[in-house]
Amino acid sequence: MAKDVSPERVVTNAAAARIPLLRDGAARIARAVTMPVTRFSAARIVLDMEVEPATFVVVQRKDAQS
Repeated sequence: MAKDVSPERVVTNAAAARIPLLRDGAARIARAVTMPVTRFSAARIVLDMEVEPATFVVVQRKDAQS
């Protein structure tokens, strides 16, 4: 994992998620998340997504109705 997050990387991820960004948004986001990303990388913390979010909601609702 990269130790810093570039504005180009933010633009790519935002485009993939179809999230519009303001002109200076990518640079501001990159500056804001670089430190946490660096700390996660240094600590070798892994956050696995076992199920995608929509499935999680379906499972929660199923259990609530039982």
